[in-house]
Amino acid sequence: MTREPFRARLYPKDALLGRLDGAKTSPALLVNPRRILHLFLILLVAGGVSLFFLLGPPGGGGQSTTPELAIGQGLELDGNVTREDDDEIITIAAAGIEPMPKAMPIGSDEEIIAIAAVSIEPMGPAVPVVLHEDGLSMSTVSAAYTVGDMLAEKGVVVNEGDYLFPSAGSLVTAGTHIYIYHARELFLSAGGDTTTLHSRKGTVADVLDEADVSLSALDRVEPALDAPVMDGMTIRVVRVQEELETVDEVIPCAVVYQDDPTMDMGQYMVLDWGADGLIQREYRAVYEDGQEIERELLSEWEQAPRDQIVAQGTKVVNFVETPGGPLRYSYSLEMYATWYNPASCGKSPDSPWYGIAATGVTVQRGIVAVDPNVIPLGTRLYVPGYGEALAADTGSAVIGNIIDLGFADYEVVDWHTRWETVYILE
Repeated sequence: MTREPFRARLYPKDALLGRLDGAKTSPALLVNPRRILHLFLILLVAGGVSLFFLLGPPGGGGQSTTPELAIGQGLELDGNVTREDDDEIITIAAAGIEPMPKAMPIGSDEEIIAIAAVSIEPMGPAVPVVLHEDGLSMSTVSAAYTVGDMLAEKGVVVNEGDYLFPSAGSLVTAGTHIYIYHARELFLSAGGDTTTLHSRKGTVADVLDEADVSLSALDRVEPALDAPVMDGMTIRVVRVQEELETVDEVIPCAVVYQDDPTMDMGQYMVLDWGADGLIQREYRAVYEDGQEIERELLSEWEQAPRDQIVAQGTKVVNFVETPGGPLRYSYSLEMYATWYNPASCGKSPDSPWYGIAATGVTVQRGIVAVDPNVIPLGTRLYVPGYGEALAADTGSAVIGNIIDLGFADYEVVDWHTRWETVYILE
């Protein structure tokens, strides 16, 4: 008699024990005829496992094991399957599988459990399922054991951001409804930076809310917030800022020169430093993503400058070259120059006024007699060939453009009477 092949499939402990105990299985699954058969077979296996450990494997002692299997991995067995109903060790014995040196441990403290339970199902006919994809429903049949296997069988790809219910690891039973809503790939450009999003939202506003993108009252969104979302769409958020800016512009003061005849030509003196003026303007500036796109003048205020006043000399400055260097003079006179000394003044040496000039100074070189109506007493002079002198004396014969050059009695007179240019020094 030919035995119908069985498929031993390994599942997470909670999932398959739940199928047995009702912990994670709906009432519809418990009354499924195929599940009743499963329960009967597992109870049968449990009894066989007890005998297996009491009597040992055929042909020798020890415990027979199978190779380690990952969760959800299928194993074709042609024969009966036994299990030790223990939380720590499960063994599978089947015809045609060689004994292994050790049993397979259950990692109860780890994320991955090697084996928690064994579900043995005959390779029976496919069961009907309903696939709902993006609102469209399709009835089909599948022999897959999990939702993930069934979707792979039908060529349905689930990507990042897609919604899937039940989960990919859930078991497929007759009448299972599977819901898939695919996310759209979108590109979000905000403030000049572009990112990629996956979203199942229907409008631009919903996508921005999901991405936690806040908007100010002036920000602009392209396309509009109520626009429907399409795959591959680029949503642009333009950050708009409006600022009030004050700009100051300085008006330099002008420099005004005033002539001053009392100052030498080339001399300057600031009479009033003045003050710069100011123009103050207030603008409304609009920026998009940091770039100025609009500027509007709102107000303007001006303070006029005050001129700076500078005096400039207009007096002509003259110089006469002397053995001691150039001397500044105001003007010059052509005068008839004579000479005198105390002995030539007609006074006796015993006189208290002997050798005393009109201003009380002693007559010597550098003291000259002048007509005060022509050259005021106290004026500094320069006479070429004689030198610098002081107008400090008068004489009865000194009238008009006559100048008498003084010498002391002990000095050698080196002057010859003649016309000479006399410079009136400053």
